[in-house]
Amino acid sequence: MKRKSYVALAVAASIGFSFTGGASAESLSDLQKRQQQIESQKSGLEQNINEKEKAISNLQKEQDSINAEIRKLDGAITDSESKIRAKEQEIAGTKAEIERLRAEIEELKVRITERTKVLEDRARSIQQSGGSASYMEVLLGAESFSDFVSRATAVTALVNADKEILQEQERDKKQLEASEQKVKEELASLENMLADLQTMKAKLEKQRAAKNEVMKGLVADEHEAHEQKLSLEEEQSLLSAQEASIQAAIKAEQDRIAEQKRLAEEAAKKKAEQEAAAAAAKARAAASKAAASASSSAPAAQEQPSAPAAEPKQEVRSAATPADAGGMFMRPAEGTFTSGYGIRSLGDHKGVDIANSESVPIVAAADGVVSRSYYSDSYGNAIFISHSINGQVYTTVYAHLSERVVQGGSVSKGQVIGYMGNTGRSYGQHLHFEIHKGPWTLGKENAVDPAQYIDL
Repeated sequence: MKRKSYVALAVAASIGFSFTGGASAESLSDLQKRQQQIESQKSGLEQNINEKEKAISNLQKEQDSINAEIRKLDGAITDSESKIRAKEQEIAGTKAEIERLRAEIEELKVRITERTKVLEDRARSIQQSGGSASYMEVLLGAESFSDFVSRATAVTALVNADKEILQEQERDKKQLEASEQKVKEELASLENMLADLQTMKAKLEKQRAAKNEVMKGLVADEHEAHEQKLSLEEEQSLLSAQEASIQAAIKAEQDRIAEQKRLAEEAAKKKAEQEAAAAAAKARAAASKAAASASSSAPAAQEQPSAPAAEPKQEVRSAATPADAGGMFMRPAEGTFTSGYGIRSLGDHKGVDIANSESVPIVAAADGVVSRSYYSDSYGNAIFISHSINGQVYTTVYAHLSERVVQGGSVSKGQVIGYMGNTGRSYGQHLHFEIHKGPWTLGKENAVDPAQYIDL
């Protein structure tokens, strides 16, 4: 406001006319010149004000455009974070599958080792007993045909068993190699997809940060334009007031000139009358001296001219959820308390901020009903919950979420309703949390300090 006062003083000084409306020290011509000067200045101011209004309109359009881009980026970041969580869950499942396969692989290794030992023992036994010759001796040593059949069946069973062991050994080795290769490829694919998603998220957040900087500049420019427009409007108001004052002064000066003219005319008329009376008296005196009977006559008294009338006097003018401490409300998120309730550098803060380096779950602070779950340009992804506790209605607000997992309906105290993020008018990942004793209003008249109800 000081700058505006300086502008007003500068305008007053440049015109050289005070608001007292003192026209007695000014000539009518000078006042009319000053009026023209003010009208010229007012015309220039009107043009400047129109230019500022146009600039403000353009800045607001640019802000709307940037807001739309930020909203789109927030949506893309939310989508990428959801996909990242899904991939992390897939990776966790794949790692569990890897552990299970590793256990199976260990069992396969044991079976392979055992079968290898059996085959080695069998080969050693055959070598020591003379190889296939021993099988012939077994067959030729038959005492009867039925004994020969029995011995031949036994020898066939032994040969087939060896062959089956060798085939099973080969199958298990191939299964082992295939399982190991499959697990490695699947894990590598998932890790590559996760890395791509994290890279995309980082790129989106960088773009969002740049848009936020642009938005801050536009807001500052609009604020400055509004201030300049207000200064111009104040200057215009000052000039209008002075113009009205000067018009009144001109009228007063015109009235004064007219009055002076009237008085001058009256004075001239009275002087002429006095001169005529004096001439008549002088003529009568001369006539009386000439007459014989003039001795007893007395000259007529001469009238004294009256004094001129005085002029009238002129008038002056994280991933873990918080534990329930058992109070009316519980802490809605794990993290560090970064900003409290009340006045701060950015204005009147009607809530508290809890920050975390991780996108930790956000939980309902008490049993209630979701009254609204939506995206706001200022709040970002936001959830409003209504509560009725001991006959008193409360409203809790959870803002700047990266993702909302509830859209409506009833929620329980401690239930996950979303994840911490950095959406809307936010400058860093955190939860903005409000408690209102009664309904939420645009002016936030019912807001109370959450520190009265939760441990920070």
